[in-house]
Amino acid sequence: MKFVNLKKKLKQYKRDRKFIKAARRVISRLESPAFLQDKQPSFPETANPEVSIIIPAYNQISFTLNCLYSIYQHEDDIAKEIIVVDDASTDETRQILSQISGVKLISNTENIGYLKSVNLAIKQAAGHFIYVLNNDTKVQEGYLKSLVDVFKTHENVGAVGSKLIFPNNELQEAGCLVFKNKMIVNRGAGQSIDAPQFNFLRKVDYVSGCSLLFKRLNAAGQLNLYDEIYAPAYFEENDFCMKLKHEQVLDTYYQPRSEVIHFENVSYSSANLAKESLMARNSTIFFERWQNKLEETWLPGDKFYRVNDNAAYCKSILITEEYMPKFDQDSGSNRFTEIVKILVKNNHKIYLLIKNEFWEGDTEYIKQFQDLGVELLQDYVTPAGKIVRKSAQLSQIKNTVDFIWIFRPEGYEYYLDFIKPVGFKAKVIYDTVDLHYLRFEREKEYFTKDKKTLKKEKKVCRLEQSALKAADVVIAISDKEKETLEKTGLYAEKIAVVSNIHSLKTHLGTKAFSEREGLIFIGGYNHKPNVDAVLYLYHQIMPLVWKQNSGIKVFIVGHNVPPELEALHSENFVILGYQKSIDNLFLSAKAMVAPLRYGAGVKGKIGQALEFGLPVISTTIGIEGMKLESGVSALVAEVLDPETFAKHILHLYEDENLWNILHQGTHSALKYFTPENQSENIAELLSNLG
Repeated sequence: MKFVNLKKKLKQYKRDRKFIKAARRVISRLESPAFLQDKQPSFPETANPEVSIIIPAYNQISFTLNCLYSIYQHEDDIAKEIIVVDDASTDETRQILSQISGVKLISNTENIGYLKSVNLAIKQAAGHFIYVLNNDTKVQEGYLKSLVDVFKTHENVGAVGSKLIFPNNELQEAGCLVFKNKMIVNRGAGQSIDAPQFNFLRKVDYVSGCSLLFKRLNAAGQLNLYDEIYAPAYFEENDFCMKLKHEQVLDTYYQPRSEVIHFENVSYSSANLAKESLMARNSTIFFERWQNKLEETWLPGDKFYRVNDNAAYCKSILITEEYMPKFDQDSGSNRFTEIVKILVKNNHKIYLLIKNEFWEGDTEYIKQFQDLGVELLQDYVTPAGKIVRKSAQLSQIKNTVDFIWIFRPEGYEYYLDFIKPVGFKAKVIYDTVDLHYLRFEREKEYFTKDKKTLKKEKKVCRLEQSALKAADVVIAISDKEKETLEKTGLYAEKIAVVSNIHSLKTHLGTKAFSEREGLIFIGGYNHKPNVDAVLYLYHQIMPLVWKQNSGIKVFIVGHNVPPELEALHSENFVILGYQKSIDNLFLSAKAMVAPLRYGAGVKGKIGQALEFGLPVISTTIGIEGMKLESGVSALVAEVLDPETFAKHILHLYEDENLWNILHQGTHSALKYFTPENQSENIAELLSNLG
């Protein structure tokens, strides 16, 4: 036994060493003047720049050239102009910069200071956005596009700042928070550049002016300028972001995807800057001006500032899942993602904990959640070379979490084994997704299960029953399943309903009946009911259809197609498998067919079809809990009635009037599933929990 334990420890040690060695490091090397002279950058000129990059400079030509070269290295598709303000430098700054093609050089005749130099450049800029960048920086890949994207994907954005990294690979700043007791926190200072709590998009009080993007003009058409009461420098960006928030009602965001290396205390070291006295003076001005608008008093705590970091959020919620949810691959993941979007929109702090290791294909989904504003807990390496595991991160947040939201019996098992022992005092929400015991019971009619499967299902049912009893609130996916739960003895007050979440995709347009062809079925084929539905469709329904109309095609879409379904592929029964984009398929098909014979929950595939205004033909099991009306918002057959199902297909395929009725019926059918409606359900359940 000791030998086995020793082998495990050795394997873990090797994995840890490999993990530490693979920790990401940014390249902070400064190029020599000789190199930069040989590789002198040139920049394209544009008459209509989207962004004006403003770089104030006083001496330090070597840093300025490194900054410009990094911009040149990381060119993107954003039209930009580069403005360097030489504030009466005494070195070769003016001479050298005047020779760089594409750089607009403003040469001050006297030293007016950093702040006024920025304002001077803003007045001469032509870009829709202003990007203020210190000359002692090196930008990284995606530094600018990721900042601009925040304005394009979020509402009421006033400014966006970058993740600032010291040359020693430690964080300098991940946005800043300001508190009533005159405490300013540079989030993440000295910590790992990949620490999860600093790797998601979030609102902050302000971001550093050494990498700051904002609109050149405000809503009234006036220039956004720094307040010159803070001249020559310090606290101008603090004040600027507070004005955006409280005068223009706009938010300031920290965007971790924009990474900038900052060689601090090099930039703009002008002789007229007496730093300490200036900071003291400007600090007094700032706090007297904004004291009544600041967050609550900063509370002393550990170096992670977890309590203070969540000060601006309503509630903190830890959500756990077995695997990384992939919104475009299965209904449960899509619902999960939409729930998270609602929670974030309602200003809740979301921690996401995934049980299993990440796969290479998870990367884009990780990014998506982080871009939503979700802190995704995962192991990382500190600057000192130590691994901070998920368990340690749970210990850091245990006193800040209000609710723990668990999905499925497997999630409850993970909660019991990994989360509960940490000592959370949070209330527990158990989300059934669907009722597993009900699905297992229904499956018995269609195939025989071996002992191994039955044993596994018994364990799942036992976990499900424990979760239903132990949770502070249970979420059912439909009124129908809520009624089912009530019959088991659960109090109605303990059960909330949060269904699937769908919206009409009106922006995609539509095609007329005559322009459409074929039927579509979509699903994830790790899920047995979907495999059974395709087999039922192929063997019992479509032969009846093809007798009457041999030209009708069926397209089978979804990931993890098993060999037994792949073998069905033919000219009229097309196995497409996973499709990155399904918009055109839904817009071109005549109908969605969902001949489900068993299962539980609410079927996302049907909701997805309704989003596109696509008529649905399904079974009583398929539309269970969806409030659909037969002949108005769907065509429905009994579970074991392939003849009626086939007649529905033929009728809909030939009757344009019926097709249009169902097409219009999708609008009313989706009302129950809108984000607004489900957001109200979520708000109510959280409010009831306290």
